[in-house]
Amino acid sequence: MTTDAGRTLIDSWFPCAAVDEACGNRTGSGQVEKSIFTWFASRPIAQARAAVAAALLPDSASVRQLVDGAVRGDPVALAETAARISERYPDGRPVVLDIFSGRGIISLEAARLGAQAVGLDLSPVATLAGRVLADYPLRDWSAEPTLPWRETDLPEQHNALFEQGAPPRLVADLEVFLAEIGRRTQIAVAPHYPRNPDGSLPWGYLWSISIPCDGCTNRFPLLGSFVLRHPYNRTNDIGQSLRLITHDATWHVEVIDGPPEQAPTYSSTDLGDGRKRKGKSARCPFCQQVHSAETVKAKGIAGEYRDELLVAIDTQGEAKRIFRTPRPVERKAAIAVDLSGLKAEDALSAVPNEVIAAGNVHTVMASGYGYRSFGELMNARQALQFTELVRSIRSCHHDALSAGISPQYAQALTAFAAATLARRLRYSTRGCAVQTVGKSDGTEHNGSKVSDLFANEAKLKFQFDWVETGPGNGPGTWTSLVKTGLGPYEAHIRGLRGSPARFRQANAMRLPYRDASVDAVVTDPPYYDMIEYADASDLMYVWLKRVLFDIEPDLFGPKVLRTNDGLQNKDDEIIVRRVHEPGRVRHDQDFYEASLSAAFLESRRVLRPDGHLVVVFGHSDPDAWKRLLAALHDAGFVVTSSWPSRTESANTKVASVKVTITIGCRVAPADREAATAAQVDREIADAIRPQVRNWTQDGLALADQMMAAYGPAMEVYGRYSSVIQPDGESAPLERYLTLARRCVREATALRLDRIPIETFDAITRFAVFWMRVHGRTVVAKGEAIFLAQVDGLRLENVRGNLLAESGKGFRLMLDPPASVGPGSAEFDVARALAGAYISGGTEAASLVLAQWERPVDDEHLWAVIGDMAAQLPASDTIAKALVALQRNTGTIKNIARGLAGSLTRRDTDRHPTLFDVEDAR
Repeated sequence: MTTDAGRTLIDSWFPCAAVDEACGNRTGSGQVEKSIFTWFASRPIAQARAAVAAALLPDSASVRQLVDGAVRGDPVALAETAARISERYPDGRPVVLDIFSGRGIISLEAARLGAQAVGLDLSPVATLAGRVLADYPLRDWSAEPTLPWRETDLPEQHNALFEQGAPPRLVADLEVFLAEIGRRTQIAVAPHYPRNPDGSLPWGYLWSISIPCDGCTNRFPLLGSFVLRHPYNRTNDIGQSLRLITHDATWHVEVIDGPPEQAPTYSSTDLGDGRKRKGKSARCPFCQQVHSAETVKAKGIAGEYRDELLVAIDTQGEAKRIFRTPRPVERKAAIAVDLSGLKAEDALSAVPNEVIAAGNVHTVMASGYGYRSFGELMNARQALQFTELVRSIRSCHHDALSAGISPQYAQALTAFAAATLARRLRYSTRGCAVQTVGKSDGTEHNGSKVSDLFANEAKLKFQFDWVETGPGNGPGTWTSLVKTGLGPYEAHIRGLRGSPARFRQANAMRLPYRDASVDAVVTDPPYYDMIEYADASDLMYVWLKRVLFDIEPDLFGPKVLRTNDGLQNKDDEIIVRRVHEPGRVRHDQDFYEASLSAAFLESRRVLRPDGHLVVVFGHSDPDAWKRLLAALHDAGFVVTSSWPSRTESANTKVASVKVTITIGCRVAPADREAATAAQVDREIADAIRPQVRNWTQDGLALADQMMAAYGPAMEVYGRYSSVIQPDGESAPLERYLTLARRCVREATALRLDRIPIETFDAITRFAVFWMRVHGRTVVAKGEAIFLAQVDGLRLENVRGNLLAESGKGFRLMLDPPASVGPGSAEFDVARALAGAYISGGTEAASLVLAQWERPVDDEHLWAVIGDMAAQLPASDTIAKALVALQRNTGTIKNIARGLAGSLTRRDTDRHPTLFDVEDAR
């Protein structure tokens, strides 16, 4: 048993309600911090603050009140919480370590609470993000000399960002520093970006890839849309579109007013009746030859793609984009770029020539179309603009040093500039399309901007038609990204307190710290198979190291151990890879569990005897939870508490789960006793039941409750050195994850018309609970397996006849089964009745009951029908049929009784289909 010595707040209380509320606002969600540096799966500020405070402070009513207020953002409560922490620990402590620090949110909150915060991450990109967020802004730069550039050199919007008074010193200097970078870059690329006659620069340029036709051999562009700007009725704007003109063996495009007149050349094939063939194909506008997606890809791999400039885009007013045909001088400048003479530094090519890993098409999608290096993800002029941006950042760093700025301050300024460059990469590659705002009918405000390179946090898109933003103003440009980065940074820095956090690039499985030197390890481990962090950030890495190789040398310098491919270390990355790539360590589920266990074992080594490990985790796949909890167990930790919080949602683009669990852990006591499986089963059920009542009152969904139940189950499981089954073998951890889920189902009082769920057949229990938890959504295989195990089923028992399988997972089938009989599950009969009613009304439904000898008064069957109707949307066709069955129950029963006496054995032996009503009669 865990003793009271060293117990802290996390063991008995957590401000769940405060975290839920704070995550719903801008300051508590972490969205401000997320906009400063591009990284993945941002931990909300509120949950990080709660986790750190709860790991460090002892439990008392006054402490609970303080922490609750601090999490909600009360500055007085926050300051008092930090003071309480300072009082509890001697100078130099507490030390809070995050072994998977990412962008540094947990370390930031530890520093804000007065702790000595340390963040480690395997990725240099993530480590730099932490420094920009929680190291440099917490240092005192007041003694630094003035930067060497005059304010009069700044653009007109100088100081427009800062409406609350004078900005902090770092932010004010960054505005000067970044403006100078933009000015130098604009001068350097000026010959390649001709200005308009009025002196303005176009916002951007629309490009497309062309391919030769397999039929007529003529080249044609691959265009996924001809819409350039939607109409807007309120301003009488009729919109703009492309028109593709072909003549003999040549083509060109025109910009026309109004909606498009032609179908895209690269799109899904229309099969009629509103149906489209899966995947896209390219149709030649000359001879109408259709090229499959695989054929189009093969042409890229064979080097047959060609970049074609289509349209120039100007800005009118604040937001309106005007599309036009490029002038001859613009076409000449676009194709005159020569990258061959660019000078390399530190043995690094000016344009990144690092090769994208083979088989990495699921993350860097362009590599599946023949683009081999990271430099090739841009066209030549985009690459030139970035090489000049790198030079401008480095030259401004050099000039700042020459003016007497300290190396540390110059490093801080340059790191933020590099972060801005990394953010610009999201809007400056072949994966960024013109994103039209509005509707084709003109009922909504229209506009155009550049889409994000990241389709989601795990995938870099590729487009055949993409937009190149120029060196001027507008969405995705340097000027725009400076503004949208400095504003949040200024908000972030104002009122920030604490000592600077320290960040190191390091391996969590080999921590560079002494034994028993850390008071708490608070961490958010990698999300299993959700994100391949290094692969998704290598594009940022190859450009950042060209800026920072001698400015942040411990992250990007030549003395840092680099991989053979010049990219980030992926062999030690603790994730599950969706695709195994030749020459790499196999990152499967066993690797994830073993590596995570090694990291937790290292955490145990560096923790003080009374220290806590706090793990924040959220994942929809039960196997991810099994691996995480097994890793904790194998590393010698016991779970002392678990606290669910609504921290994430689909619109935050943070992760695909809505609830994450904060898990408190202590080193397992050496004197634990053994227990029987029956005893542990009872204790787990007793622990989960009251929790479910609380979760239900808090509105936690069933799927989230099952995830939250793992914590109480592991608390009980961890009290004992071993759990002995009747056969004498030790009970596996997986048994208790399944039991936890079963306890949630039973504790939710899941009854169908007051009939206990246990009295239904296993298939029906499984299907009804699936509907309660997931409805008609697609569910990952691991979750499907675990749900089946709750009712003692195997996936094979339900695959095909009850679950429809696709590449994305499994979906519950509600359409009628091929047949039902006296022994069929109630859920199957209910599906059959609904299908029959849709086909032939009450008589057809009655025939199903009579023909298959089902008792017409089977209360279990009618209870299932009622529950299914309650779970489905009212507009659903099957839901309407189920409701109709309920309304006509008496009629259906009477007809079925009459039919039962008239049907012959020959009729039932013939086994007609459920809809073969006329023949059966």
